[in-house]
Amino acid sequence: MNTISGGVSGNAGITLLRFPTKTDWTRRGADAILARLDDHLARQRTVSVALSGGSTPAPVFREMAARLSSEWSEKKRERILWFFVDERCVPPGDPQSNYRMAKETLFAPANIEDRCIFRMEGEHPHADIEALRYERLLTDILGPAVPHPPVIDILLLGMGPDGHTASLFPGTSPEDDRHRLVIPVPPTGDRVARITLTYRMLAGGGERIFLVCGQEKRSILEKVLSPDGDLPTQWLLREASGHGHPTTFLLDPEAAPGDLLS
Repeated sequence: MNTISGGVSGNAGITLLRFPTKTDWTRRGADAILARLDDHLARQRTVSVALSGGSTPAPVFREMAARLSSEWSEKKRERILWFFVDERCVPPGDPQSNYRMAKETLFAPANIEDRCIFRMEGEHPHADIEALRYERLLTDILGPAVPHPPVIDILLLGMGPDGHTASLFPGTSPEDDRHRLVIPVPPTGDRVARITLTYRMLAGGGERIFLVCGQEKRSILEKVLSPDGDLPTQWLLREASGHGHPTTFLLDPEAAPGDLLS
């Protein structure tokens, strides 16, 4: 495994971990995430995690589920609180649903109780009302929104080929948050409406872990890690670094930039 840590392109607190094979990325990536959960549980009663959807994290979630079900006790599993980074405005059984993917790959195989899962209700007919409900849920469970946003201990994030993360797409910035924690995202073209955590909420979390794989992600990752630009992931990295909050990228060999390939 190759590592660059400390500061990347002027952003302090960013670590890049490159695994030698896709299998290693899946297995050791799951190990790294579970180790972070374990570290938190050694110091506090519960640990909060926010999940992303899409196809990229699915194999890591399956590996996590296998370890959680075989190596962690039920009482310990119940101390993990599962939230979501974003959700499409579709029913929970829809193939596009982030919740459905997480349920099939992680929650059901790991025997995670429903009371530990806090999903965004994408089927709600009014995304703006659901965003407010989820915001209240976060503050009720994790603490008030002022003067700082409530902290989700670990945020598992992805990155799109256009540099978006969560459902924060190019053309947005932290200035759009207006002190919100959760916002609706209107539909555009073929993209359905969504609900997402804001830059403020994502940057204020304890630790961000990006799961990135595939050759198609290498060029955009190199752009994201450059000092200039206004891609959503760049905005997030700058905001998090400015607050001294760490971010780790777990990379397979195809996604890793050139300085991690030697």
